[in-house]
Amino acid sequence: MAGLKPINFGIIGLGAGTMNMLPELSANPNAKIVAAADTRKDALDRFTKDFAGQAYSNPEDLCKDPNVEVVYVMTPDEYHAEHTILAAEHGKQVILDKPMGLTLDQCDAIIESTERNGTRVLVGHSQSLDLVNLKIAEIANSGELGNVTMIHTMFYSDWIYRPRAREELVQERGGSIVRRQGPIQVDIVRMIGGGLVKSVRANTNCVDPQRPIDGSFNAFLDFENGSSATVIYDGYGHFNSAELTYGYTLQGFQMDPELHVNSRKKIEGFGSLEEEELFKDSTRYGGSLNRSINQRVSEERRHAFFGFTIVSCEKGDIRQTPTGLIIYGDYGNTEVPIPAGAGYNRRYCAIEVDEMCRALRESTPVRIHDANWGKATQEVVLGIIASSEQRKEIFMEHQVAYNGQGVS
Repeated sequence: MAGLKPINFGIIGLGAGTMNMLPELSANPNAKIVAAADTRKDALDRFTKDFAGQAYSNPEDLCKDPNVEVVYVMTPDEYHAEHTILAAEHGKQVILDKPMGLTLDQCDAIIESTERNGTRVLVGHSQSLDLVNLKIAEIANSGELGNVTMIHTMFYSDWIYRPRAREELVQERGGSIVRRQGPIQVDIVRMIGGGLVKSVRANTNCVDPQRPIDGSFNAFLDFENGSSATVIYDGYGHFNSAELTYGYTLQGFQMDPELHVNSRKKIEGFGSLEEEELFKDSTRYGGSLNRSINQRVSEERRHAFFGFTIVSCEKGDIRQTPTGLIIYGDYGNTEVPIPAGAGYNRRYCAIEVDEMCRALRESTPVRIHDANWGKATQEVVLGIIASSEQRKEIFMEHQVAYNGQGVS
C-alpha cells in the first residue's frame, strides 16, 4: 500500500492507553491523524500542538467531522459500545479497543448499527495479531502438524498493581483482569483452535481487598473440533512469566526485575486513591509527565510476548521465540524466523490499522477480528466470569470460525 494517500483517523479518548497506541499510529504511512475528542483541555491542547488537527470536547462532534474516515475508539470500556454506535450512525469505520462491549447485548447493538449503516468494525488492539501468533495460527490450522490437541497460554505480571483510576477498580464498570486482559488470551487460543469454543469452565480470584477486582483467573476451553485450551492470567506481581520467555516482556524488551518488584511498593506508597488517580492522570496524553509519542527504536527489541504459549499437535509442538517460533517435531526441531520490521517496532496497532485501510481502499470487509469475531471472544470472556460465579460449565452459542486468512 506504499505510495497511496493516507486514510484520515480520528481518536475518541486520549488516555493512558492511547499513549501506547499513538506512537505507532502516528508513524504509520497508511494513516493520518486529523482529529481527536476528549474531555480534558490539557489533552486537546497537546493534540493541537502535536498534530495540528481538529480538537473536540465531545465524541459526537468528532463523528460529524466530514474529514474523518476511521474512528479509533480508546475510551473506557463502559463507553465502547456507545461511541462505536455513534461513529457508525455517522457513517464512520471503527477500530475499537477491546473488549467489544461489556455485555452481549452491547455487542449486538454494535453489529446492528454497523450492518444498518454499511460500516466496518475491527476489534483490537489485540496481541493475538502479532506476526508470531498469526504464524502459529496459520500452521495450527493448516494441518501440517496434524490436528491441534492442546493449547496452553499463561501470563504472570504485576497488572493489578499498576496505577489505576477509580473506575478501573469497579468490577461492574469493566474493571478486572478477566475483562481487560482476557480478550487477548481468548483471541490467541481461538485463532489457534479454529475459533469455535464449545464450552468454558473457569475460576476467577480476588485476593487483595484494596484492589476489589478479579486479579487472576484460570479457564478450560473445550473446542468443537475436540481440541482444548487452558488460559491463565495472574496479575498479582509475584512470579513474572518473562522468566519463561527468554527474559522478554510484552514490550519485546528484556525484563527489568526492579520495575516488576517495585510495582506493589509504588501502589502502597500512595497516600490515598485520590493520590493514585492523580498519578494515573499524569500518565495520560496531555498529562504532567508529558510522555513522548515517538516510537522507541532499539536493536534489543524483539517480538512481544503476551506470556508463554505452547501449542500441541499430533505431529509436533509449537512455541514462540524472540525472533520467530520453534516447531518441536518427531525427529528434531525447526526454527522458523519471522521478520517484524526494523527494531521489531510494528507491534501495537499496525496490523489493525493496515487492515482497515486496505478494506476501505478495496471496498471489502475486514478480514480479521470483525464485529462477529469480537462478540464471540467476548462471549467466552463473559463465560469465564459466569462459570466462576456459578461454579459450572458454561456453553457457548455465538461462536464463529477462524477464517485463517491472516494478513499481508
